[in-house]
Amino acid sequence: MTRAAGGAPLVAIGGADLVMGLGLLGIETVRADTAAEARQALERVMREPGTALVFIDESRAAELRDLLEASLQASGWPLVVEIPGASGAHVAESLEERLERALGFTLRE
Repeated sequence: MTRAAGGAPLVAIGGADLVMGLGLLGIETVRADTAAEARQALERVMREPGTALVFIDESRAAELRDLLEASLQASGWPLVVEIPGASGAHVAESLEERLERALGFTLRE
């Protein structure tokens, strides 16, 4: 398992391509081929103390928007980064915008 600064784990949740690619980088992965599997994995990861960053396939994130928004409103952690899938769709909110919203301040001047 790869850990972020401070010892908090990085986790990737998604289909075969996402977990294979990020797993090769040493990131803990959870394969989720359905929305139900992704929801179960995300709920488990969000309960684990110290989880700092979750990478999730954007198609799964779209299906779990309610859970992602509730987590962000409750604590802002873990930070969830949506990874574009094979369809090439773009995430509506940039990583910088998501970081700013999670942290509560602007990163640029």
